[in-house]
Amino acid sequence: MSPSPGKPAARDILVIGGGRFGCLALERLENRVSTVAEPEPTPRLRELAQDVGAELWPERGVKALQKALAQERPPVWVVPALPRHLLYDWLLSELARLEARPLDTPRDALPGLPSITPDGEGGWYLSRADFLCPDDCPEPAGKCTVTGKPRGEPLFADLGRIVLPDRRTAVVRSHQLAPGVGGYRTEDLLSMRKLLASRGGRWLLATACRCHGVINSLELASKEDS
Repeated sequence: MSPSPGKPAARDILVIGGGRFGCLALERLENRVSTVAEPEPTPRLRELAQDVGAELWPERGVKALQKALAQERPPVWVVPALPRHLLYDWLLSELARLEARPLDTPRDALPGLPSITPDGEGGWYLSRADFLCPDDCPEPAGKCTVTGKPRGEPLFADLGRIVLPDRRTAVVRSHQLAPGVGGYRTEDLLSMRKLLASRGGRWLLATACRCHGVINSLELASKEDS
């Protein structure tokens, strides 16, 4: 993912979370990272941020994202390197004016997968793997790098086909920005916020790449006037 010789990298990425995966993001995305948000940075994170020239914010997930999106030039990409469903947390906060509240996501609505783990808050962590994936997986479209077996349909596509009688489904795809590092476009987040606000009602919300994802549900008591 390095820029071409003589061409400066675009600092277009916000990393939220400075633990193991946040550090990996800084190592592998290098000077594409404009900012990393972590309220309790380790010496290693401080060193990496300094090495790549990234600004270090002492902010947690949703507040960091809101701060970044309020900038004159917001980041193009967000790398959520934290053990939370950032999209879901952010939408609950952003749509509080519409009385957004959490809903449980029914287990039987999910596709059959080798690994489905409750998040403790009515949602689920999902994976096509029942083993620990290497942290530098290149996410090839055809075959799994560990098993050599065909991947089949991407998980983000499978989740987008979930149909429930009482709620709509919306999925944000996580794109691979470097081996083992995924992120989503800020424009996709803003589009989803606009969609939910304009329609109201109940929603299944998922973030997923080809193999891994997280899904939660929320309900809006009202919607914005057209």
